[in-house]
Amino acid sequence: MNKSKIAFYRIANGVIIALSIGYCNILYGEEAPLPSFSPERIHKHITYMASKETDGRLTGGDGSDKAARYIEEIYSKYGLEPAGKYSGYFQPFEIKTRHLSSKNHFSIGTHKFELKRDFIPLYFSGEGEVSGVTSLANSGLKMEDYKNCQGKIAVVLGNTPVGDENRNELIIKKIELAQEGGVKGLIIAVKSADVLYNDLTTFPEFIHPAYLKRWQSQHPSMTDTLLEIKTTSTIAKFKMPSIKIPVLMFVWEKPVEGLSVDMKVRFDDMAIKGKNIIGLIKGKSDEVIIIGAHYDHLGKDGEGNIFYGADDNGTGIAALLEIASSLSKVKNKLKRSVLFIVFDGEEWGLQGAKAYVNNPVFPYEKTIAMLNMDTIGRNKPDAIYILGSLRNPDLKRLNDRVNEEVGLKLLDTIEFAFDHGSDHYPFYEKGIPSIDYTSSYHEDFHRVTDTVEKVNIDKVSKVAELIFRVAYEIATTDIKFDKPKEVYVPFPKK
Repeated sequence: MNKSKIAFYRIANGVIIALSIGYCNILYGEEAPLPSFSPERIHKHITYMASKETDGRLTGGDGSDKAARYIEEIYSKYGLEPAGKYSGYFQPFEIKTRHLSSKNHFSIGTHKFELKRDFIPLYFSGEGEVSGVTSLANSGLKMEDYKNCQGKIAVVLGNTPVGDENRNELIIKKIELAQEGGVKGLIIAVKSADVLYNDLTTFPEFIHPAYLKRWQSQHPSMTDTLLEIKTTSTIAKFKMPSIKIPVLMFVWEKPVEGLSVDMKVRFDDMAIKGKNIIGLIKGKSDEVIIIGAHYDHLGKDGEGNIFYGADDNGTGIAALLEIASSLSKVKNKLKRSVLFIVFDGEEWGLQGAKAYVNNPVFPYEKTIAMLNMDTIGRNKPDAIYILGSLRNPDLKRLNDRVNEEVGLKLLDTIEFAFDHGSDHYPFYEKGIPSIDYTSSYHEDFHRVTDTVEKVNIDKVSKVAELIFRVAYEIATTDIKFDKPKEVYVPFPKK
């Protein structure tokens, strides 16, 4: 072969290699730089989040505010910009809660019954005062059950088994049908006072003194505030209808038709102030990737012990801050912006995430993906669950490929199929590709024993590295993902 042909082939091969490299860079982006994660900083962040000073980080409390100020200071240190219409990093919102008014009343004929002992309104009942005669509607699960109830006070049987996973949904269905059937009010008749106390009637002050001692023995760590969190988060996971009629539960083993009833349902509505913490690293385009984690937790138990929440979710906060530090050092390479959101009110039913998606900084159509972290530092040291994999298979494939450089075992065998999984879910509902990284449950989950010395700092660092690499590729390329699939995945059994 002559020298000119050799030279030609060398040039041609060089062009092909260069084009190949260029194509790969367009498709996959250049390899992510090594993140500058510090185990000492990670430990420091978690230690502060899970300290006596932050006092369990209860939404609206002084400890939560101190945690927020800590995060705000670090955002500023790393050069993150405030985003949206807010003057600083904080996005304020309110969590609406209800307390029982002393004006609630229920009587049959001349006999008055006692609130919380004999009857209790449902948390989402309509307010009002009505009088009328009772009309039996049997189970109340079919519209025909209400054919003789129009303009009357319907009575339905509330004897759905307490352990039935669909119990709450069935009760809500009865109420919707009753309202649609034109009733003035609804009584859900239950056989014992124990059934009065359920997820749909749990007010902070709901326990009657006659049952308090026994109830406290069964729930020794429960407080009014924890009850309020429990009920608010339970109600938040349902697609609640707009209920205008008064609805209450009443201990009535054998309901009778045609009795004269007076019922009044009144609440004192209250609001708890929360705040998300939003910081922006600006890219060159108008598109964005969101990285999130919640910072609130449960406050204290009934004996004054702090729910430290080191893993839930001090680990997610520490990872987010380290990712923000590393991405801020390569911001000149970012095509897309990266929005960091530290959510408040997650324990109350994803209230902070819902507040953001209802008032987004970036339009949904410009939001390429949402990566969330919640409880990432326990259980197997080399494995992490990616929730949302079945709904977002292309986003999961990106994680699989990038993970070849990290070496974690990525698990997709569980999914949270409903909206109290974590803060990624409200984004999924808006059609944004969204996943959540989690270690899942452990023996200290939502207990006062979730402390920093039990956290695997190396695992937190590795999960943070994975998310950094995924975020870097999304932010430096034109990669896009399909809309999330509507896949039903049953909640895993513990």
